Amino acid sequence: MNLLLIKWAGTTLCLIGILLTSLNIYPINVVFGLVGSGFWTLAGIYQRDMPLFLVEAVAALFYLMGLALWMY
Repeated sequence: MNLLLIKWAGTTLCLIGILLTSLNIYPINVVFGLVGSGFWTLAGIYQRDMPLFLVEAVAALFYLMGLALWMY
């Protein structure tokens, strides 16, 4: 997948997640944030950018934790 496409998809999905959070629409906001952060994690890997990778991988982990708590 094209790196530019990954970055724009991640940005778009994260922004949609932020919008849904501001409108208090849960849990779909977490799903958008999770997928968006997942794309940005991939971008960090492809660019060998450890700070970007780390912040987005942790964000994705936190989103997963939130979904797990919501499901159980």
